[in-house]
Amino acid sequence: MASSPVSLVVPPATAFTVLGHDCGGINQNDFITQFDPARGYTKGYPEGDAYLWTSCSCGKACSTTYKAWVSTIWDFTGALVTQTVLSAPPTVDPALSLTDGHGNQIYNQTNRAYLVVAPGFVPAPRVAGLSPASGPQGTTITITGTGFSAATAVHLGTKPAISFTINSDTSITAVTPSGSTNTVPVTVTGAGGTSAKNPSDKWTYTLQPRVGSISPHQGTTDGGTKVTITGNNFTSATYVAFDGIPATSFKVTNPTTITAVSPPGPDSGVTGDVIVGTANGYSATSTADLFTWVG
Repeated sequence: MASSPVSLVVPPATAFTVLGHDCGGINQNDFITQFDPARGYTKGYPEGDAYLWTSCSCGKACSTTYKAWVSTIWDFTGALVTQTVLSAPPTVDPALSLTDGHGNQIYNQTNRAYLVVAPGFVPAPRVAGLSPASGPQGTTITITGTGFSAATAVHLGTKPAISFTINSDTSITAVTPSGSTNTVPVTVTGAGGTSAKNPSDKWTYTLQPRVGSISPHQGTTDGGTKVTITGNNFTSATYVAFDGIPATSFKVTNPTTITAVSPPGPDSGVTGDVIVGTANGYSATSTADLFTWVG
């Protein structure tokens, strides 16, 4: 049994951004044109055009009409992937209907565009964004997109993520593997294939230090506790501090390990972050770097 038709539209927030106007109601006519040939006919996303318009309202006394034609691509959930403002009206077929090799159908009807996904069809995942988009190896990132429920792998470039957790069909949390200072695509693989590379999936490795753990997590208020700090990018570290108080001393054992001596603390029960600094910046704080003075 085929799925119900999915309306392919431009969300109001995106339409307002395109039109440069943020008040009133959005009107739109949407027309499908093809399965995006750049991604292959049988698995290409639905591609089309949309005419957007809105008039002054919300108490504004004017007769201006804001309008624009945009070229659009949607994914198989009906989510808008990209939109590009066109300089001239395109040629559209209001009665167009197409079916791809999997049985997925797209069609226009009454100035609206629709998608019907074929029974059993599983599209490839789509990566729509990363947060953060840069950092050192071992950083935990949130990947947003669609089609993540049955994800089987996450890669940064050619390297698999150290680990990943599927939060929902639209969100994955992953830990970045080792890498040099460059920019690589983040891809998600599922039963329908691997996500296509796009400008929104770019992850940039940096040499900023990262504290992954400390041991022990507490020491006396008199200071003098030997603490092992593990992480990444510790070479040439020039700064180690406990809650902003410089370590009594520290030694860089290797790029992933520092041995530091805790300074006297302000008071028993005070907890602070252990920070490592290099010429490339300071480590970001996290629950993994917390040290508590006791006694």
